[in-house]
Amino acid sequence: MPRRYKVFAWEGDGVAPEIVPEAVKVLKAAEEAYGFDLEILGPTPFGAKYWDSIGRPTDRSWPKEVTMEILKEADGIFKGPVGLPWADTIMPNAVFWMRFGLDLYANIRPARLRPGVESLLTKKKAGDVDFVVLRENTEERYVPIRGKLSRGGVDELAVDVSVITRKGSERIIKYGYELARSGLYKGKPGAPTDGKRRLTCVNKYGVVHGDTFFRDIFHEIGKGYPEIEQEVNWVDAWSYWAIVRPEHYDVIVTQNQYGDIISDEAGAVQGSMGLAGSLNASDDYAYAEPTHGSAPDIAGKGIVNPISVILAVGMLLEWIGAKRKDRRLSAAWKGIDRAVDAVLTEGKVRTPDLGGRSSTKQLGDAIAKKVKDKA
Repeated sequence: MPRRYKVFAWEGDGVAPEIVPEAVKVLKAAEEAYGFDLEILGPTPFGAKYWDSIGRPTDRSWPKEVTMEILKEADGIFKGPVGLPWADTIMPNAVFWMRFGLDLYANIRPARLRPGVESLLTKKKAGDVDFVVLRENTEERYVPIRGKLSRGGVDELAVDVSVITRKGSERIIKYGYELARSGLYKGKPGAPTDGKRRLTCVNKYGVVHGDTFFRDIFHEIGKGYPEIEQEVNWVDAWSYWAIVRPEHYDVIVTQNQYGDIISDEAGAVQGSMGLAGSLNASDDYAYAEPTHGSAPDIAGKGIVNPISVILAVGMLLEWIGAKRKDRRLSAAWKGIDRAVDAVLTEGKVRTPDLGGRSSTKQLGDAIAKKVKDKA
């Protein structure tokens, strides 16, 4: 009997209630077009708004009925952005619960300049920007070794400690080499400028001990991947070169905080954060989400770009398909990716971030139709 896949959906804050339904719509279109059986559980309320609605009895931002065991039983998870300006601890509590509970050590954030999209960079055309930022997701500043000194009601000192381990470094770096080898989640394998499969290690080696340790492990593991070109960049230099010559880059592997920052730069380089999907993965579990935040300033207006979360759920289908050895789900990811490009190329349906006047729903409808038509 064919397997029925279960995907658990969280809603989130701000624009999340507007974009998550569009992801559900595209998932259902993919199910119809590619012939797999999908059960979507939810979307379940989640985040700061939910926490506030129940009177803030605890610092949990998810319903008590949803346990880690329930999430582990699902084939995959996706969520909208969480967090609101008045609730600065809610987003970390919610996200860390899943990232640490499921050991989602790899944060995969593609950046691609797609057809029909104008980059902020002059003279760059579709395909010139096509790289993946691979961010370690469970270490460095995320390790809870921190504190604050207050005396007489005055905050005088705050301390955060960065922790880099061999295990954490080895597994994310190996993931990076494998990603460069496969070309997964990219428009084409290899760097746009020369087609070389290249892995770039980005941090502040030589200045910070943990960064140097990470770089040394990068070189150690690289001996097993002679076919992958290897290079190291200081994070400040990379931030410059990613604007000057983004076509040089293929896959970038880096630590937690660096990856969080440079992937947002990558979102701008590819034309809009509304195009930036991401996947958080371990060897056994994964959840998808847009790279951007909850954008409360435009929430409720129906103008937010849903492509970020649509691409994210497509990446999730690819991950599930690879894990379950089901080519239909991998084909569905490619179909969603093609459908996004087809709609952007036509240029008839665009949200304001892409220079248009279309609504969130109109853009979601257009992509879902292309998926159904296998355009």
